[in-house]
Amino acid sequence: MTTVSIGIPSYNEESNIKTILESIIYSDLNSINLSEIIISDDSTDNTPSIVEQFMKNHSKKIVFLHNKTRRGAASAWNNIIRNATGEIIVLYDADVTPNPNCTLELANKINYNVGICASNPRPVPEQGIPAQSTIFVSEWLESVRKRQISEYTVMGRGLSIRSDIAKKIIIPDSLIAIDLYMQSKVLEMGYEVVFNPNAIVLFKPAKTFVDFSSQVIRSLKGHSQLQNLGCRIKNRLTLKTAIIEFIRVALRNPIGAFSACLCYMMIPFYMGKIKNLDTAIWHTARSTK
Repeated sequence: MTTVSIGIPSYNEESNIKTILESIIYSDLNSINLSEIIISDDSTDNTPSIVEQFMKNHSKKIVFLHNKTRRGAASAWNNIIRNATGEIIVLYDADVTPNPNCTLELANKINYNVGICASNPRPVPEQGIPAQSTIFVSEWLESVRKRQISEYTVMGRGLSIRSDIAKKIIIPDSLIAIDLYMQSKVLEMGYEVVFNPNAIVLFKPAKTFVDFSSQVIRSLKGHSQLQNLGCRIKNRLTLKTAIIEFIRVALRNPIGAFSACLCYMMIPFYMGKIKNLDTAIWHTARSTK
């Protein structure tokens, strides 16, 4: 039976950490052996006490690695990978809710040839222009991933990776686009990267223009940072695929497409207003917490 370690990087997730832990504990893990759940935490809120209480009430092995200073997600990923004992590592953001079969779907796609399996992040329904824009972008990304492995395939909200491969990769602590960096390294090693549309993780969409803008700007800065570090980005998204999938999704979700256009028009306004978008100590999107 395959052994799986689940890793969760967290920073001030007192509103979410119990939800994701419960979703993992009560998920479908029939054909895998859960080695441990590792939480690498930099929180200054009540997250540590919530996790400690959860550990007292459940028999599953939970490894809680708390740090007194905020180091960033890259450092947390390194910490999780270094301490994982399973043959496969499944990584989730702390503010998502995996479907009951998500861990199983992610783990079962990993084999001798496949190094990473990407999940299918879907926003929960919300009203408002920024939320509708997030929903549209998510639908577009899912459509793109189904048709082409690209730099948009692997997203940090949920993924699985072979442990032996992950332990060969040291993620720079200053890195923003951790997921893309991992994808690039796995492809360089000669392994496949796949997308599993059935491995669904739910997340809260941005409810404000500032939170939507910060997420887009960070993504752009993350790509630029990788290029500056000399990291070769393989499987770039073709313009043809991008346009075709935009039209395809816009036809079934015109309100979302219009909302996305409005939100992207607002991004230049927020570029000079949001701080810490080009460091590992990122601007925290409050409406998604």
